[in-house]
Amino acid sequence: MDDIEKQKRDLSEKILAKRQQLEFEKTNIEFASEFSADNTENPDVSEEFKNFNDPAKNVIEASELKELSKTEQELIYLIDKLNKLSKQF
Repeated sequence: MDDIEKQKRDLSEKILAKRQQLEFEKTNIEFASEFSADNTENPDVSEEFKNFNDPAKNVIEASELKELSKTEQELIYLIDKLNKLSKQF
């Protein structure tokens, strides 16, 4: 029984760490989209105006969004694993 409790504790710690990582990544993405030079330039000509206040997907690299999605999936997996472990005992 102590082994199960240790596994639950380990999973809980991993979930907390993954949540913190996810929050950090989301904050970085929000910061990048809000304060990106691509989004804050003053549009002096019509071509620049087309890019002014572009959606975040145009400012944020696809790899950052993939990493965020991967982290979310890992968190879901850890929570499911903890839930299954808790239901067993």
